[in-house]
Amino acid sequence: MRYSSSYNRIVITIDHEFAEQPVSAFFDHFLISSKYRQKYIREGTVLLNRKPISGTDTLLHSGDTLTIVSGREEPGFIPADEECTVVYEDDFVYAVHKPAGVIIHGEPGEKDLASMAAAWQISHGIHAPVRYLHRLDRETTGLVLFSKVPFFQPWLDHELREKRIRRRYYALCRGKAKEKQKFTFNAPIGRDRHVSGKYRISDTGKPALTHAVCRKKKGDLCLMECELETGRTHQIRVHLSSAGLPLINDPLYGTPDPHYPGMCLWAYELSFENPVSHEAVTVRDIADDVFEGFMNSTRRD
Repeated sequence: MRYSSSYNRIVITIDHEFAEQPVSAFFDHFLISSKYRQKYIREGTVLLNRKPISGTDTLLHSGDTLTIVSGREEPGFIPADEECTVVYEDDFVYAVHKPAGVIIHGEPGEKDLASMAAAWQISHGIHAPVRYLHRLDRETTGLVLFSKVPFFQPWLDHELREKRIRRRYYALCRGKAKEKQKFTFNAPIGRDRHVSGKYRISDTGKPALTHAVCRKKKGDLCLMECELETGRTHQIRVHLSSAGLPLINDPLYGTPDPHYPGMCLWAYELSFENPVSHEAVTVRDIADDVFEGFMNSTRRD
């Protein structure tokens, strides 16, 4: 489908994907609940050919326009003094660089990414709730994806659950691996009952699947590229540590190294699909000196 956007609305031109189907099929596709269908109809949030819809049985025809109108909603978080760093933005989402040491959402008064995103949205005239689609651990640096338009968030959440929003990481580890060696880690992960905030491989834990490949080897250090199939807490950290490849400076599962400034895990890339045009989008984080320096350094085994 084609679409255009203005200050607070997205205008979608109907094509073969929804032609000769009722408006309800459009709502079904974007996973809009019955509660929100009624809300959107009541508030005039969805327009058919510039007129509010009165119900969802009306047939759509090729060339019709559906307009999604965004209201003026509060961000839901107290804006921080500092705005987040936005690496990518389109009409539906934006991707933010999270520095190490910043939590996604913390206690009042604590520096967190959601409050920094609230400040950014306000300064850019985005009157919508702040909604991050996934999390990163406090000490992990890299990309976090946010939804901009509440209407499309259920679809984006479903894309994440169905593993169609791909997340790729670099992890600097100490251990034995050969360059280009591939790994698949599928051990379930559960809480460590003996250490608060720690996780471990557990037969009674939740299923977890991580793919990894060694991109560079230097001495006993390995640069691992990892891709998640699931999103368990500390998943990469637990899987690599259990395989004898602990992260550098991971305070829970890793090994210390004073030559590096912090925990060496970087969420460097996101791939996803535009919800309306179906265009494939890949976003790369801002440069990271630790990982790119290691990748470009001279090999010494």
